[in-house]
Amino acid sequence: MINSLRKEIRYGLRNNTFLILFAVFFFFAFMTPVMLKILPEVLKSKFPGFPLQELVNMTQLGCLQSYMGDVLEIGTLLVSLALCGLLAQEIRDNTLVLPLCAGQSYSGIIAAKMLVFGTAVLLIPLAALVTDYLYAGLLFSFDTGILPVITGGLLQGFYMVYLLSLLLLFGTLTKNPIATALLTLAVNYGLYFAGSLLDIHRYLPSGLLREAQQLQNTIPLQAAVITLAIIIACAFLASRTLQTLEWSKK
Repeated sequence: MINSLRKEIRYGLRNNTFLILFAVFFFFAFMTPVMLKILPEVLKSKFPGFPLQELVNMTQLGCLQSYMGDVLEIGTLLVSLALCGLLAQEIRDNTLVLPLCAGQSYSGIIAAKMLVFGTAVLLIPLAALVTDYLYAGLLFSFDTGILPVITGGLLQGFYMVYLLSLLLLFGTLTKNPIATALLTLAVNYGLYFAGSLLDIHRYLPSGLLREAQQLQNTIPLQAAVITLAIIIACAFLASRTLQTLEWSKK
């Protein structure tokens, strides 16, 4: 297992995967407060009398919520593209033969990927949200407590772990990075749309993001338990599917 973890860490460093994830979240963390500070001034100069206060929440809370909205809409897309080859590309290039010949198990390979990259997508969104909180507080004022921000960041990160589990499962099914990303995005956005249409976010992983955006320091227990069950199921199915693929090639 230690060798598997080292392999995944080297993979993430060699392919700049960690750097890409860091750049995605921290770009929005730094740019959202700046845009929220500058854009109203630009609109005021161009359109005097424009009712900005009614359309834009120019506070620290509004900035945090705007950032999390960007993560849902654009961040999810970029994370999916960054991690879509995590397993699909290895299957496609047949590079999993080396760790398997070294005695690593199928479940160990999946567990190592979940542990290394799951930790990354859990902690990086948390760190980015705290950074956004501090930066927005400096530009506007500190009108939101830090504990709701930490809770929101953890919920956001947990959602990204769920996204990672989908990418691993679909990677074993499609064996194609782009197809994996597209299928993951289709399922992800489809569930979010269904949750909004049927008002069932509390039973879906999207409920984590919805609750995180409220910054109320509460945990949606139903959504969290269901999301954890989906993550475990995806990891198990990915391992079983990977085992079938490898056996069929022998």
